[in-house]
Amino acid sequence: MKQASLAIAIATLFVCGASSAQDKHDDDFKDLFGPDATLEKKPSEPDQPAPEVLPTIAVQELPEQPTAAAATPARRGAQLEEIIVTAQKRAESLQNVPVSVSAFTSKELADISFNDVGDLTAHVPSLSVGTNVSPLSTSFRIRNVGKFSSIPSFEPAVGLFIDGAFRARSGLGLGDLVDVAAVEVIKGPQSTLYGKNVSAGVISVSTQAPTTEYEAMSEISVGSDALRQFKGYISGPITDQVGGRLSVISTKSGPFMHNLVGTDEDDRGSTAIRGQLSYTQGGLSSRLIVGYVDKDLHPKQGDVFVSDANIAIIRNAGGQVTNNNPKDRIVEYDGFNRFTLTGTDVIFNNVYQADGWSLTSISSYDEYNALSALHDVEQLSLAIADYDDTQKGRTFSQELRLDTSFNDRLRFLGGLYFLDGTFQQGDASRPEFILQDKIEELGDSIARYIARVPPILGPSPAPVPLIGVAGDKGNFLAKLGTRAYGIFSKFDFKINEAWDASLGLRYSAERKAGSLVQSYELSPLGCVPPLNANFICAVTPQDNNFAKTKTFSAVTGAFQTSYRLAEDFMVYGTVSTGFKSGGYSLQNGIALPELRPYGNEKIANLELGWKTEFLDNRARLNGAIFRTRYKDYQEASFLGLYFVVNSAESVSVTGMELDGELVITEHLSSSVSLEYVDSLYDTYTRGQCFYGRPADNADGQCNLSGQNLPAAYKLKGVASLSWESDFKNGSFYARGDYLYTGKNNSSSELDPRFDQPAFNLFNLKVGWRSKRLDFSLGGKNIFDQLYVDQSANANVLTPIDRAVSSPVGSYQNYIGSPRELTATLRLFFF
Repeated sequence: MKQASLAIAIATLFVCGASSAQDKHDDDFKDLFGPDATLEKKPSEPDQPAPEVLPTIAVQELPEQPTAAAATPARRGAQLEEIIVTAQKRAESLQNVPVSVSAFTSKELADISFNDVGDLTAHVPSLSVGTNVSPLSTSFRIRNVGKFSSIPSFEPAVGLFIDGAFRARSGLGLGDLVDVAAVEVIKGPQSTLYGKNVSAGVISVSTQAPTTEYEAMSEISVGSDALRQFKGYISGPITDQVGGRLSVISTKSGPFMHNLVGTDEDDRGSTAIRGQLSYTQGGLSSRLIVGYVDKDLHPKQGDVFVSDANIAIIRNAGGQVTNNNPKDRIVEYDGFNRFTLTGTDVIFNNVYQADGWSLTSISSYDEYNALSALHDVEQLSLAIADYDDTQKGRTFSQELRLDTSFNDRLRFLGGLYFLDGTFQQGDASRPEFILQDKIEELGDSIARYIARVPPILGPSPAPVPLIGVAGDKGNFLAKLGTRAYGIFSKFDFKINEAWDASLGLRYSAERKAGSLVQSYELSPLGCVPPLNANFICAVTPQDNNFAKTKTFSAVTGAFQTSYRLAEDFMVYGTVSTGFKSGGYSLQNGIALPELRPYGNEKIANLELGWKTEFLDNRARLNGAIFRTRYKDYQEASFLGLYFVVNSAESVSVTGMELDGELVITEHLSSSVSLEYVDSLYDTYTRGQCFYGRPADNADGQCNLSGQNLPAAYKLKGVASLSWESDFKNGSFYARGDYLYTGKNNSSSELDPRFDQPAFNLFNLKVGWRSKRLDFSLGGKNIFDQLYVDQSANANVLTPIDRAVSSPVGSYQNYIGSPRELTATLRLFFF
């Protein structure tokens, strides 16, 4: 009966849920090696000697979800547990992998109340996550390297993989996974094994597979800002060979930002369903995963500072500015913003294991449709313009890899990779920009301010339409098609009992076809001087179109070696190169067609590290020192009405990482992670100028050479303390986390106004759990520390400041998450 019910549930989910020539290689560069992740823990065996020969092939079978009893973790022992990772696309002990990896098991993820990758920033110093107006624009940075903009066609530098499948859009699938089995953050360029968009690192998320025993979980959370969240799953066998799993998550919360004249912003609303079938027969293990997500929310908005000039202009046009604090989460936006998304993804994993070799196939397909309806894009108390940003995309990828041992001292991993994807921003059937009722009053007020006409209360009886007429429309349609190919290999050599080495090589090619079509529909005034300041003429200039197709390719490689100084002390070194393909700036705006293409980003990386355990396996201390050079580093900036993409000639990232764990007593344990990193524009002569800075060249650009990267801290650290003890037929537990982030500048242009001092965050969680129940109280950022994720020019106000020669420019801040308090009840069944 249980089997029939589970089969019906899985079947129901599936019905509902599925609704040219190679570039010349730089002699200064050699390629790097890439990781991937699935993770589990098992007891350490400290007395076991290191193997004298390469291990035989042992394919990691689909992980088995713990039973209800095991899902409630027992008290931690007096020794550290061994961590198994798949950073090199095979199961290995973390302490044997010559790569810098931060890894989290399902128990650890539960202990930190993991909801999405953003939660890991309080536990992995090298990881930063930023989100602004669209959840789709979520960006990851590792070691200060990564995307720092919301240009949807601008590809990330940190690759996101879910159950082994590459996700082209970082914002897809985040916060919508119920039962995550493991997360690995693999630091530094990883081009050899992972290939595409991993020039800064990899985030690999693995979900729990169907189990061989029946189990189910139901979780309810309530919290501050009207948080309501439900998570649940059911899993178990359908037949002797077939298993199933069904999970669901639904999250809603109230807004974090208060709007004095419009709709409050920055709330949450999403539902996701994920179903799985697994099949095991002989040497074959298969897993089919189907997911569906639906989001409907009011996204985060910028908290705006308005210049004195703009305050006068706004008030004279009939608007108001009563709050001008850009760090209080209070705004004055006419109208409302809304983000909606529906997405479907399918992953089909197959592993065939035979004597001495294994073959793995990972097939993936995802598609999504999203709309950011910004009815206060002008960030004013006046109705000036609406912006409907529609995006849709689909991606198919296929990886096939072979893992085999030739003999006791030589092992091979190699494979083929293919990706075909399309992306579209804009809708040919409707305009993206529409000017609204108060546009003429605002234009008239600007004209009077420029002419120094004495201010009057309210707008003119017959306003001068300097910047457009209500009903003017702007259209753009951007398309990007990508077809990527890769072939990779990695040879592992056991030189002797203590010394290992590996050599990896990859050829990557990406053919990209990009196009942009812009047009407008204007009143008879149009863009003809002197009335030529229409906003529409700047954001969607007529016939400023673009179309180009090009193949970007590279050969990259990695050489690694490790030496075991003692059974529990390994040192390693890596020399590698990396590659991020070039592309096109497909954002709307006035950029000239010849400035839209940009070339390959090339990377050279050197890393030296160590991994050690001591104090009878009660302490672990891993570390690495690294230096990475980026040539033609891809960068982007926001100018107030549109984005620009260009390249920094040279960037260097130099630093050191430490990760330590200590079991203090049977009940008490701690961990500390530190990172010091110096990330600089060695040469960047075509950067964007901050407001008021004179340009350094005829194109209006500034020299940023010698300055830090945007949002780049030098020192960041995490310290955690965990305690657990038996209490009333269960165990009482508590955990505290402290995060220190050093000073940084939160703007792409490195405006001195946005130098941010160091800040501290504290998280705390206490609870009691048994075999069937887990109740906890938790808080994130419990002291409500205010910090800025990103600062940028104000959407419409900054161009007005330039037009009226305001001595101070307006700007916007995207504020980090405030204090969140949560009560959670988990129930385990079967």
